[in-house]
Formats: sequence, C-alpha cells, structure tokens
Amino acid sequence: GLIAAQRALDAAGIEATDLGMIVYASFTPSQMIPGDHCVMAEDLGAQGVPVFQLVAACAGSIYALSTAYSMVAAGMYDHVLVVGTETISPILNFTDPITSIIFGDGAGAAVVSRRDGSEGGGMYPPYMTFKYSPRNIKLANSNIPIDVASFPDREITPGVPLVEQALVEMESGPNVLRTAVTEMSGATATALGFDRKDLRRKTPELMALLENARIVPHQANGRILDGLADKLKVSREQVTRTIYKFGNISAASNLLALDFAFRNGNLARRLDDEGKVIEVYEQPEHKIKAGELVLLPSIGGGYLIGCAGFIAEKHLTELAPVLDPAEQ
Repeated sequence: GLIAAQRALDAAGIEATDLGMIVYASFTPSQMIPGDHCVMAEDLGAQGVPVFQLVAACAGSIYALSTAYSMVAAGMYDHVLVVGTETISPILNFTDPITSIIFGDGAGAAVVSRRDGSEGGGMYPPYMTFKYSPRNIKLANSNIPIDVASFPDREITPGVPLVEQALVEMESGPNVLRTAVTEMSGATATALGFDRKDLRRKTPELMALLENARIVPHQANGRILDGLADKLKVSREQVTRTIYKFGNISAASNLLALDFAFRNGNLARRLDDEGKVIEVYEQPEHKIKAGELVLLPSIGGGYLIGCAGFIAEKHLTELAPVLDPAEQ
C-alpha cells in the first residue's frame, strides 16, 4: 500500500503533506489499533493528515473513491488519497480451488483532486448500492495469524472463547456469475445517468457513451469479465483484464487494473488447440487514451456494488510503464 500510495502522489505531482485525507480500503488488516492505515500514513510522511480504514471487500476501492469524491466536491479538501491494499494469502484455504486459485496480494492507489479550470477531464458522481447476500463470500473474522509469542503470558480462562482463524469462503456457480454481471452492468449504466432498462432497451444515448468507453472492472474472474462486456454491448478489448496475471486483489482490484491500463495497456491470453493457456501477454496498444471515458464497476461481498467514472486527462496517459518486480 505504501508503494502504491507514493506512486499515486508522484503521478499527481503532490506531496503527502498536501493531502487533506487518506481513505484506506482493506478487509485484511494485520492490526486494528493502531491500524495499518495509521502505520502507512506515518511511513508516507502524511503528518497531520486524517486517515481511516474502510471495509467493503472487493468494492472497497469504489466506495473509497466515492468518499474521496464527496469530500473534494463538498470543498472540504483539495486532495484525497485512496489506497486499496490486501494481503489475502494468509486467509486462503488452499484445499479449496474455488477461492485459492483466484485471489492475490497487492495494492493500488489514486488521488482525487480539485483543480480550477478544465482540461477536458473530470470525475462523474460515483454510484453505490447494496443488495444483501450472506453467502456469496464470507469471512467469519478478519484475524490474520499472529505468533502466540506476541501475546502476554496468561492462562486459558474457562468459559472465555478463543477466536479461531477463519478462512475466506466463496460461492461459485451460475447465480454468483449472473449477479456479478447484472449488478456491475447496472451500476455502470446508473453512474452515467441511465438505468438497467436503458441498457436492455439499448437506449441510443447510453450506447453512444459505452461504444468508446474503457471499462476497468473489479477483476472477479475471466467469465464475469466476458459476461460484463457482453451485457454492456462493448467489445471484449474495451474491458481491462489483469486477472490473468495478478488475480483478484479485492479492494486493490479496480485501482491496480486502472494503473495497469494507463501504464501498460491490457492483458490477453494465447490458447492452444485444446483451449489451454500457453501465454499471457501485454497489449500496449490498448492503453487508455486522453479524452476517453473510463468506467470502474465493482461488486464485493455483501453484496456491495458501485461504479466510478471519469474522463482521462493527458498527463495520466503519459505515465511510465511499471516493470515486473524482477526487472526493477
């Protein structure tokens, strides 16, 4: 999270002390008080900048961007840093291929700022909603394993329950896929001032906006990304995919994919005759271009649903590609 935050500040051309607030999205904290958000803000050099942690699972970055937008639009702050960061591997059940194969560890960040004048860019009012589901993804508690030596010596008291480490549980199947596709596409239409009926009816004004839009969704899985493209009636090349290389990094997902889309472009797979993946490769020709409409739909456990959108400005399209860690 610290590395992503510093890169976001560099891209925005500001210092940590210029920030008005930091919103730190994560459902995998290593400690609650002082929280990871406090440690990161201190290490970032954001002295005196208010910071808090937001828990919205895979929709964390969109809920955090919505919060940042509201703070800036209300005139409270000129710059709000959003950080989405997760360490999911310690809470995976590696005997369950449904979950263990899909999740990853990582971070993404962005700065939402107020600026006088216009350069042809700007952020749309984000959209958020909620549809209760207790089963789609579940984590009974957020405790990450800690060496027992870290706790003070004490005897186990009869009648006092101990907290057992919980692992992520996630449903699979058509219902989850259908819900993810339907809700993310609906949120995308709503964020543009339309609704699901307009999407079904192919309202010309909505279709015109989507025709050349860049969709940077939560990286739930490949089938959901394909379904989202089909539901929005856009080409699959318009949908940014980092799932092939980085997995689903929950609250970091949209932000990491957004950064990749600006710096590196897109990812694609090459399959053999039997449909097996033989190569994952970058497509720099699919980098986001200045003036393009960028939409970030997301859905997370709960279900928490939302979409943020903006018009890409030129300085973001000039960010240098990020090398693989082995090449840095």
